[in-house]
Amino acid sequence: MIDFTDEFLKLKPGTITYYRADLDHPVAGTWSIDIPLEPFSADDEYEPETFRPGAQGPELIETEFMLDPIRLPAEDLTALSGRTFTFPVNPHDGYIDGSIYLLATHNPVDITRIEFGEANEGEIHATLHAELHLETAEMNARTAVLHTTLRFRHVQLATS
Repeated sequence: MIDFTDEFLKLKPGTITYYRADLDHPVAGTWSIDIPLEPFSADDEYEPETFRPGAQGPELIETEFMLDPIRLPAEDLTALSGRTFTFPVNPHDGYIDGSIYLLATHNPVDITRIEFGEANEGEIHATLHAELHLETAEMNARTAVLHTTLRFRHVQLATS
């Protein structure tokens, strides 16, 4: 097992999406967050011991944190401003279903806390406390504190 160090956890700005409560869809009334990582290099994308920081290649690993559904008592970014929320870990009720795709596998990520900054022009800063379960990717599990800016994304879902 190898370590997935902070060198690989350089985040790009992400997106935060609210799915209106009046939608006739299973995600109605919930949020999702997607946070891409800066690409990093590998000699072979399926061999974690070849992973290294930077975009020199020969292969580039591009992945992201995918988090949903997130149950928050808000319908817009302003209502999230300056607030902190805690979450249980999977499989307890209210957990965030999170993952990061590495080595052709979705590796579980538990988000235990989200601290939101002030909303400003469709964006909000967020600090997420994460537990990364990377054993399926032949890497050691670890905790991480992720700092990013999230842009609000409007999504229109077809109703069933």
